[in-house]
Amino acid sequence: MTKKYNWEISAKKPTNPKNNASSFAQWVYKESKHTGSKLYSESKYKQKGKATHLAIDNFFRMKWAENNLESDSISDWIIDHTEIDGRAGKYYKASNLRINSKSLYCSPDLILRHKKKNQAVIIERKTTFVPSSLIPASGWPNVQAQLWCYSWIDYLSDVEEVILVGQLWHHMRGEAFTMCDIHTMWKRDDKEFNERCSNWFKLYGGVLSEHLEPALI
Repeated sequence: MTKKYNWEISAKKPTNPKNNASSFAQWVYKESKHTGSKLYSESKYKQKGKATHLAIDNFFRMKWAENNLESDSISDWIIDHTEIDGRAGKYYKASNLRINSKSLYCSPDLILRHKKKNQAVIIERKTTFVPSSLIPASGWPNVQAQLWCYSWIDYLSDVEEVILVGQLWHHMRGEAFTMCDIHTMWKRDDKEFNERCSNWFKLYGGVLSEHLEPALI
């Protein structure tokens, strides 16, 4: 994905914004990319059963995970939610994010809770054709937006530290994928990250507040 600079200036508010994180992220993707750019793929590497657990295990064996998450083993973590749960219809509510007075609904690819620390990791997987050396250190706006929504999930409101990871996969050929050796990461308490994404959410037509009336069903 070739990112447009200052894309927010010309961003068009959707006429009927949907109250789910993936729709917001898709809007950010559409508004922030250059027309005709095909370097980035929105498609997902959908895993099943043993493949999901193997990918998690391999992720924690990477130097990146050891350096950034201070963990080198899946044994440190409890697998709380996978995309398989999402495909089965399991969603989480983010009550403080509203679209037309309705709470935002979220279904991350992966939620992990540390067994000893009051810490959680939320992972969103994306596939890309961009070489690792050309992936921007700050990540792509739509990945930031989607993970930011997940950081507001009610279910994780009591967690002291929430780490947000954009896990990138290279699409090799056919059904062949390989995990990139670097990933983008943010933390829920990152003020600059929060301000940036909350501004995008407002452009989308959303309302963010910690003191709202009960949401409509």
